[in-house]
Amino acid sequence: MTWYVAITNPNCHRRAEAELASLGYRAFWPKLRKWVSHARTKVPKEYPILGRYLFVEIPEHDGDFWTVRNVNGIEGLLTGDRGAPAALPPAVVTGFLERYLAGEWDFVAKQAIPTGARVRIMEGEFAELLTIVRGHSRGGRIKFLPPGNRDFVFTREDNVRAA
Repeated sequence: MTWYVAITNPNCHRRAEAELASLGYRAFWPKLRKWVSHARTKVPKEYPILGRYLFVEIPEHDGDFWTVRNVNGIEGLLTGDRGAPAALPPAVVTGFLERYLAGEWDFVAKQAIPTGARVRIMEGEFAELLTIVRGHSRGGRIKFLPPGNRDFVFTREDNVRAA
């Protein structure tokens, strides 16, 4: 298996990755994850680190680059000197994959959950509740307002996940 670089259409990483997977190709694009403010709440959002580039694994015996090129969301393949798609050394993709899996670019998991963040309560009386963080207590507990209550409720910070 050899890795190649595909150039996606603007904002089409997910579409291209899904269609490549349906055709049996493995694709990977490293993502940066951070909190973004939207409508007075903070939500986690993913951004591609390498702009419009996506790594695609194509078998050596396949050689049919037109199948990958014709995928919805892919504009073309990065080419070498002679116009043929340029293969990447596997260490490059492996390096990006290891750094991504280690969470190097996941700033949502590294930071404390900010006030205004949309979260899901994981366990307890309010398990599976989607709510917004309204504040923090001194003990590191998160304050939220459950539906139907007029009083704020607190839970441990490790009991919530970004939604």
